[in-house]
Amino acid sequence: MAEIRPFRGIRYAHTPGNGAAEIALNLCPPFDVITPALQKELYERSPHNIVRLELARRGLGDDPYLSAAQTQRDWVSSGVLRRDEEPSIYVTEETFDFAGQQLVRRGFISALRLEEYDREIVLPHENTRAEWVKDRIRLMGVAQANYSPLLMVFRDDLRSTVGGIVRAVAGGEPTIDVQPPDMSALRMWRVVDPGTQQVLTEALAEAPLFIADGHHRYEAALRYRSLIRSGREVAPDESINYRMVLLVSVDEPGLITRGYHRSIEGSSESELAELKRLVKQHCKLVPWTPPSGTAEEVALAFSNALGSRQDSETVFGVVGLEPGSYHVAEASGLPEAEDSLSNSEYSRLHDHFINPAVPEERRDEVVDVQHDLARVLESVSAGEAGIAFAMRPVPMQEFIGIVTRGWRLPPKATNFFPKPSAGAVLQTLEGDL
Repeated sequence: MAEIRPFRGIRYAHTPGNGAAEIALNLCPPFDVITPALQKELYERSPHNIVRLELARRGLGDDPYLSAAQTQRDWVSSGVLRRDEEPSIYVTEETFDFAGQQLVRRGFISALRLEEYDREIVLPHENTRAEWVKDRIRLMGVAQANYSPLLMVFRDDLRSTVGGIVRAVAGGEPTIDVQPPDMSALRMWRVVDPGTQQVLTEALAEAPLFIADGHHRYEAALRYRSLIRSGREVAPDESINYRMVLLVSVDEPGLITRGYHRSIEGSSESELAELKRLVKQHCKLVPWTPPSGTAEEVALAFSNALGSRQDSETVFGVVGLEPGSYHVAEASGLPEAEDSLSNSEYSRLHDHFINPAVPEERRDEVVDVQHDLARVLESVSAGEAGIAFAMRPVPMQEFIGIVTRGWRLPPKATNFFPKPSAGAVLQTLEGDL
């Protein structure tokens, strides 16, 4: 059974004059999508931007983790951050633009008891990178906090119990209402009523929870708890037994997935030639002419040209097969897929094109994964990448079918959008929830 609980979150104080009244300027994306350029911009945006804590591994001090911990203590002692007095659940509403439309995604932030994957309560779908997990463990150990919620998805019951409560709460006056620059607008409601909290937590007690975004942070939480348990007894209500998560229904209209694209950079001439040969041999190639416009406009048009997946077809975009060329590729003549995992377009691309051309020991070095297709296209035109593949998002039902069987897609196959902000609510790992 999934154990979901309210917790006493730490939030930016509203008190004017303490340097943190402009909460919108203090939020940032989660650590794994912050580029060095964005980090610099966030540092300059506000002296209290949460990036100073969330991205400790690229901090400015001699020991970035200690620096993050000290900064957090300073902000708490000065009143910039304040812990809520009552255990709370935090209903969220994110408004954002996607493919020319304005969309809304609603969910709620709560504490989730950590469960090992073999219990099949929390279900992962991709493998992790050891260095990122170690980074999060180090930060938790030194700073004793989590700054961004994981994104998890679930199936609501037939009566849409959770969705109904979330929509009802979102009809009231929000606790915060902010528009961070270049991020989703965020409204959040703090729910302290025990009855409402109980209905929400009980409605999901029997539902499997799927990690949509945050595998590294969840795995780090599991390992950190094990590390603490190896040295002392941990009481059931201690916060280190839980992880702050944002829970969103798979039926939520604003739950969007995007493609994760592949560019081939630093390959040898023979590797690149073999990859191109395999594409030409196994794909029906339809030339595509990009419209005039910005890289972002070309990327959107190319994504639209790929369409959405129908049945078991395998379709992806190919950039740079010939100098300056774009193609829509439909694979044919591949071995029959044994199951839904091997039938996914990401597995097909890796198993039948990338892996045969690039030796295993070189793939992490050669295959670059990007969520921003415009950047991928520019890398090919600039000669940084020899070829690139534009990928379609994994359909939601395909995703659920693969994950419920305990299978894992190739790394970076799902790109849920938008990623939950860091800084709206913090979870302390000291003491009880």
